[in-house]
Amino acid sequence: MISFEFTEEQQQFAKVLRDFSTKELLPHYTRRAASTDFPYEAFARLGELGVLGIGLPERFGGTGTEDPLLLGLATEVLAEGDINLASAPIQVGLVGSQLVHSSDEVQERYLPALIEGRETLAIALTEPGSGSDAGALRTTATPVDGGWRLSGEKTAISWAMNASATLVYARTPGTSRSKGVSCFVVPMDAEGVTRHHMLGMGCLPIGWGSIHLDDVFIPTSHLVGEEGRGFAAVMNHFDFSRAAIGLMCLGAARQSLDEAVTYSEQRETFGQPISTYQGVSFGIAEQATLVEAARLLCYKALWSREAGLPHTALASMSKWWPPQVARQAIEVAMRIHGNLGYAAEFPHQARYRDVMAYLVAADGSAEIQKRIISGDIYKRGSTAF
Repeated sequence: MISFEFTEEQQQFAKVLRDFSTKELLPHYTRRAASTDFPYEAFARLGELGVLGIGLPERFGGTGTEDPLLLGLATEVLAEGDINLASAPIQVGLVGSQLVHSSDEVQERYLPALIEGRETLAIALTEPGSGSDAGALRTTATPVDGGWRLSGEKTAISWAMNASATLVYARTPGTSRSKGVSCFVVPMDAEGVTRHHMLGMGCLPIGWGSIHLDDVFIPTSHLVGEEGRGFAAVMNHFDFSRAAIGLMCLGAARQSLDEAVTYSEQRETFGQPISTYQGVSFGIAEQATLVEAARLLCYKALWSREAGLPHTALASMSKWWPPQVARQAIEVAMRIHGNLGYAAEFPHQARYRDVMAYLVAADGSAEIQKRIISGDIYKRGSTAF
């Protein structure tokens, strides 16, 4: 028998997070979304709630075994209050999943700080000119006595402006594509590291930016995983982050639709609530249907990962379609609110801009995801998943 019900433990966790999301995050979302300041205080609260340790080692304060469903549930619920802060469990999960393959020195330095919400770490994979073609990166890691010298530029990096360290992916000179790419922990105060803010139309608090590396020395202890195999390691973990990103966008969309339901029952024209007009109620019905369908797709991808089943194509489906659904749902909610939906003092315009970021960036564009999906279909000769 197929069950779509969360466990009692998952439901209790979601209830705690929803209370926090509704009472502490939502009232201040619009203000935070309009600022480039990273919300350190709210981030620390996520650490206190245990959200940042999902799937990370217990000895550092995490939950232990990887838990894709719980991570997805956390991001969905938190996004109802603040989509930018909801990205934190995904970012920490990605970073942490790499750091567990690093030296004890690096783990002890950074994992407790991440899990407790005291520090942030960025992931620097994308480069100018390569975009989603991560295998074409040009940043080099030249072996020297005691470590490596890194040189290159990374761009469109989330948390670049607030991170204390960054996972930098660089290749050994003379290698090509994914071969020869290693991952290194680079302290942002290391000599030769500079960063520059890239102001986007949304996601302002996450500190989007570029990182320049000018002959930066990195000791042997700061290598993550095996030398030359860093690319394969990070790509594997994108499979759960992509589905979680989909749920994050849908959480923000559902909040906008719920607000539209409340507003449409209160707003009257010609002596009756606008909710009585099919032009309003049918729009909500249509968007609610699409949001629920996209939501189930994301959870199927996460469930498949947890069950050890193939899920790469499902994860890519969860990355390109749900953000599209979310953007459309938020737009409908904006129109129902009329001029208030467009006003900067209300959250809809902020959510719309924040969701837009995930249509063009973060773990690959929609076009890259479709390439992955179609490749899987043609390899198997079937569109059944």
